[in-house]
Order: sequence, then C-alpha cells, then structure tokens
Amino acid sequence: MQRTILLALALAGGALLGTPASAGTIVRFRVSGYDLDVELYDAEAPVTVANFLNYVEAQAYDGTFFHRSTTYNPAEVQIVQGGGFGFDGTNVYPVSTNPPIPLEVTAQLSNVRGTIAMARQAAPDTATSQWFFNVTDNLALDPSLGNDGYAVFGHVLGNGLQIIDAIAGLQVYDMNQAIVGAPTGPFGEVPLINGTNFVMVESVAVVPEPSAMALALLGICGAAAYRRRRAGGPLARLEQRCTLPAAGLLLGSANHESCRAAAPATINLDR
Repeated sequence: MQRTILLALALAGGALLGTPASAGTIVRFRVSGYDLDVELYDAEAPVTVANFLNYVEAQAYDGTFFHRSTTYNPAEVQIVQGGGFGFDGTNVYPVSTNPPIPLEVTAQLSNVRGTIAMARQAAPDTATSQWFFNVTDNLALDPSLGNDGYAVFGHVLGNGLQIIDAIAGLQVYDMNQAIVGAPTGPFGEVPLINGTNFVMVESVAVVPEPSAMALALLGICGAAAYRRRRAGGPLARLEQRCTLPAAGLLLGSANHESCRAAAPATINLDR
C-alpha cells in the first residue's frame, strides 16, 4: 500500500506524505450491521495472519457470532470473543477448523486496547479459528515468566472501537443449557442484543487495494484522504447502520434489515 500511495502522489506532482514503515492487510468485519475495519500485522505475525486469512478466504467466519464477553466482571481480563460458532437462524454450529498453529508472540505486540489476538486452549500451540478483541489493556495476556501469552495479530482502525465498546456493554447470558443442554460449556458469557439476539459477524472480508492507476487518478487530496481513512484518521467512519429487530428468536436473528446512513456520534447495539 505504501508504494502505491507514494506513486500516486508522485504522479500527481504533490509532496510525499509520511506513511507507516509497513502496512498490513485490512479486513472488514460486518458486525450486526456495522463495518469494523482491522489492520493485520502481516510482517510481525505472519503465521497467525496467514491462518486467520485462510478462514476469511473460506468464508468460515460469515454467519458466526460473538459467543463470549468477560467485561461484566472487572476482576477478569476484558475481552469479547468470536470465531468459534455460527448460527443459521435455527441452530448453533461449530466453525470447521484447520490444524492448530504454533503460538507466535513477540515483545513488540502487546494485548493492549483495540488489538485482536488468537484464543487458544491451555497449551500454547492450540489456536485454530477463535479470536478476541481486547476491550482494555490486558497486559496479563502478554508473555511473561511462566506465562506463554496470547498472539496479537492486528488492531482496530478508526471508529471501530465504538463497536467493540458497544458489544462489551451488552448484558451477558448463560446460554449453555439452551444451546448444549448442559450447565457447563463455552456459552456461559454470551452477549445478547435486547436479551434475544446474538451479535452476528455477518461477514469478514479482505479490503482490496486499489491499483496504482486508480490512486493516481485520485490526485493529491483523494490519495491523502484514502490514506487517512485506511490509517483510521479523521475520515475513518462506519459505512452502514442497521435496525435490529426488537424481538426475535430466542437465539437471535442472522438477517437484519439495514439502511445506509452516516456514522452516529455514538453506537448503541442494544436498541
């Protein structure tokens, strides 16, 4: 991305603007009617990013939901988690997983607010499809003596943190009995909209890079604006809103009637 933007500016005859040393792949989560952009750390966490993109390309995350939120308990790490289970409007099903990947942690990638990291089992090399967003700085999830840590592989862009905070602010419910018919399981902390609807991940897709020619045609202002938006600057905004049903199936609805509008000043998913 850096090279194409610099080329566009050079062709337009303008001064070159500073860009990050490296720019990662951008993926767009469509979350219950809102767009949430995440920049991946391709260079810093190549194994983890490649694993995540394999699921994205297979559309494995489309129709999944956030099945865990720990933010109601201040004594715990503050995360919202997904990538493990889907909902087809009637049934909950597990995401089909690839073989687990080795744990990829570095001192430079910390579980700070707004980052995305891979969930795993107790053993370090067990991450498959599940991920979580850090709602706060969760430094206890970083590697340390006696602690393998959790692999960070990207960060939320622009106004996306409003969406994460909105999910984190939802009431959570113990849905184990309703979903698996047992008192224990992975659904003990499920955030629900209005107490009835899952927070759906309708899709996750890579945001394509424009061609050098397209960037050149944008000119100085267009290319700079595009760069600021991709970097999460002042032009970053949520593309669409949707109206969630006030009531629906006990386990939510995978289909929402959406309408295009400018980003609201605040986002409230519980409406």
